Amino acid sequence: MDNLDEKYKSKNPFSVPDRYFDTLGDRVMDRIKDEEGKTRETSLFQTLKPYLGLAGLFAFAMIVVQLLVPNLVDENRILLKNGEQANVTAQAEDENIFDADFNPSREEIIEYLSQETDPIEFLYAERR
Repeated sequence: MDNLDEKYKSKNPFSVPDRYFDTLGDRVMDRIKDEEGKTRETSLFQTLKPYLGLAGLFAFAMIVVQLLVPNLVDENRILLKNGEQANVTAQAEDENIFDADFNPSREEIIEYLSQETDPIEFLYAERR
């Protein structure tokens, strides 16, 4: 290994052609001028590509919504119908409680309200 180091220390293995850096600036400027003269033409498809992707994504989202939402709505309607039936039966039972024979006195009403309500609610009720 020491022999290789000594062998290559004295000589640079990399070389550059003669007068390379003298003409480098001129060559770079010539290339820039050549590129400025050329115009890049884009096709209509390249111009519309982002918009087509956005439209495709929107269409995909609408299809997914159309396939999933009706099933969810139908399930909710079934649940609502069952809930409405339960509410109708609960209302019918509530209506049966208050029949013509139920006629509480003023004292019974006050006693019921004092037991069932919070005293703070009375304070708010007096301010109104």
